[in-house]
Amino acid sequence: MAANKEIWKAVPMADGFEGSQKLPDPVPGCPNFRRVPGYKVYCCGQPTIAGFENVLSKVCGDTYPKDGKIIWMNMRQEPNLYINGEPVCARAPGKIGEYAELGEVKRADKGR
Repeated sequence: MAANKEIWKAVPMADGFEGSQKLPDPVPGCPNFRRVPGYKVYCCGQPTIAGFENVLSKVCGDTYPKDGKIIWMNMRQEPNLYINGEPVCARAPGKIGEYAELGEVKRADKGR
């Protein structure tokens, strides 16, 4: 691991918070889950581990995938991880309420 990387200065921030659910018909553990009308495309906030299961059950029923692959994409720039099933993201110290500024992150940088 390289020394003096900004990410090593980051602090953890809990991703879920009370009041984040804004849409009707909540799915437990998956804030603001919704479907793009007319498509099998869904969106949500950062789910808990249980929230992933709840969404898959809602979308696919008892057996998934029913008719093909499921592709789950996370569009966040900040790294996130799970502690006891709850999502946590990395934020700069003193900027907990702001998005992380990670600069020019490239695909080649993934997996290092």
